Amino acid sequence: MKGLITLIFCLLALSFEVSAGIKARDLSGIKLQSGEIIGNLSLQESTKVLKSLDQERNIEIRSRVIYPEEVTQLIVSKLTNARLTGKKPNPQDYN
Repeated sequence: MKGLITLIFCLLALSFEVSAGIKARDLSGIKLQSGEIIGNLSLQESTKVLKSLDQERNIEIRSRVIYPEEVTQLIVSKLTNARLTGKKPNPQDYN
């Protein structure tokens, strides 16, 4: 029962991520429930993955069929806005 609830929440989170504005050019890979990562997706493959997830259809990439329930994470190659904190080391400390 706990597994079913967890699966439902994962699917809801995934559908929220997809609808939250992931663009095909930013999607670089997907992670499956088995732990396998399918990476280096082309733009055409990324588009196909996003459309299939939105329509809850099977994903067909690289002569393989993947069910939408198997996808646990979308790997995005988008840079985040990070702020550097801390001080740079003094070069004289290394001499």
